[in-house]
Amino acid sequence: MSINILSRETINKIAAGEVIERPLNVVKELVENSLDAFASSVIIEIENAGKKFIRVVDDGLGMNRKDLLLSILKHATSKIKNFDDLSYIHSFGFRGEALSSIATVSNFIIKTRKRGEALGWKLSSIGGQNIKVFPWAGYEGTITEVENLFFNTPARYKFLKNDSNEKAKIINSLEEIALSNQNITFRLFSEKKYIFSTIKTNNRINRISDILGRDFTKNIRNVKIDYSKISLDIYFIDHNNLLSSRKYQYLFVNARPVNYPKFMIHCIYHAYREFISIGKHPGILIYVTIDPSEIDVNIHPTKREIKFANENKIYDIIFKILKNELMSRSYFKINTNLSISDNCTVTTNNLKYDVSKFVPMYTENCSTDKHTSISSIKQIEIISENFENNMKIIGQIFDTYIIVESYECLYIFDQHATAERVKYELYLSQLKKQNIKIQQMLIPENFDIPYSGSEVLKANISILNELGINVQEFGKNSFRVTAYPALLGNISIGQTIKIIISDIERNDKNIIEIHQKKDKIIRLACHTSIRSGDKISFVEAKKLINDLFKCECPFTCPHGRPLVYKISLNEFEKFFKRK
Repeated sequence: MSINILSRETINKIAAGEVIERPLNVVKELVENSLDAFASSVIIEIENAGKKFIRVVDDGLGMNRKDLLLSILKHATSKIKNFDDLSYIHSFGFRGEALSSIATVSNFIIKTRKRGEALGWKLSSIGGQNIKVFPWAGYEGTITEVENLFFNTPARYKFLKNDSNEKAKIINSLEEIALSNQNITFRLFSEKKYIFSTIKTNNRINRISDILGRDFTKNIRNVKIDYSKISLDIYFIDHNNLLSSRKYQYLFVNARPVNYPKFMIHCIYHAYREFISIGKHPGILIYVTIDPSEIDVNIHPTKREIKFANENKIYDIIFKILKNELMSRSYFKINTNLSISDNCTVTTNNLKYDVSKFVPMYTENCSTDKHTSISSIKQIEIISENFENNMKIIGQIFDTYIIVESYECLYIFDQHATAERVKYELYLSQLKKQNIKIQQMLIPENFDIPYSGSEVLKANISILNELGINVQEFGKNSFRVTAYPALLGNISIGQTIKIIISDIERNDKNIIEIHQKKDKIIRLACHTSIRSGDKISFVEAKKLINDLFKCECPFTCPHGRPLVYKISLNEFEKFFKRK
């Protein structure tokens, strides 16, 4: 097979495809150019979801004739001058590819007038060819028009979605940009019909309300964090208002909408883990302001991916702030086992922190004789104070659920989920105090494991030993256990270790820190608690419920499932037509 050198035209079209895959990319690149030109108002118009026509109008700095001619050349940019500048990116666009790529696959027009100059200029091209420049007597700023997108690359055109789908992508992208730039007015028109408009504001919460709606904003909380070279402005909803999808999760870095990196997704769900039910998701917007030298945005043509130089520190800060905020509003015990350096300041609407100890100095009324709202399948209310003295154990049903009467309510506890929560927090407490109670095995338990799993186990033996699970190599792919935490009860510890290793091997190859791996191991080990189908006595049931209310988070099992359901006397009486 002979080797051919591609023509310049073919090379340009291939390169254009890396940046411009659909109308969305055109709109996004042009709007970002407007933002980089310090525009205070941006108007976007589209037809046929941008396939037929796109116009972006701004009141930014504009360009003179020289800059206009350079703007559509490959790798021409005003944002950087040399390679070192890539370490200090402040602008949205910097690769110098966007306008050149757009012009290559469309009929392209730019009308621009530089601020302070009496005359403007108009540039037109067809497929990046036949470039013409004329004087133009328009307003200061820039108007960019793109017609017949992909007219000369039909293969790319035929892979576009239908108009409604492509338009939705454009709207979603503009909503993201508007959320991160509240000081700019945006207007969008489709087929000459108004779609949405946002007025510039100094109040970020107003912009969030404009885009995501008042129903979302009314349940939102805000916390601001300043730490070294990074500032975080976080807007989030609590465990009482969780959502059924991840739709309302946004990340902005130096005003740039980006995808959440994996470590940050893990951080958020780890913080909510004690409060979140299966199938529910937090709504959260994180605005990051950071020294550009601490990030890398030059890792993908669309600039949606981003890398942080210090992931562990960012993870630590966000996790501890969110976890403490959620726990501080739960009206149960506050987790005081949190620490962060003294040069970090935290402010919230209703909460101030002693940063050195990271313990909330909470002043809001949370009297224990009042009902406390807790999130479940259904909203439940539990009186934590004196519950033990007012509860009456009715019994066990289906060998799975414990029925309790208290305060004219019937509570149905999942015995397995409840036992998991109790055992999990006891395990954490003993680990924190470095006082894990160990039961020595009279006869060590031996087990084999496949080669791949044995390598994972060998790499984690020190962690297991630290958690009180004494594992030793006992041959090529064989191991033995001589002791394990007494709180786990009478279990097959070898089988439990196999489950732990299988889970780590499957899901946690990129665990951020050892403490997260320890937490996962503890959760999996506690899964061996009282199971569905286990018969338990009244005494055991009462102790289990009492122990639950000594927990810091008696809302869900360690894996996020709800553990109690409430039916009030009033509900019973309504059903039986007594009311």
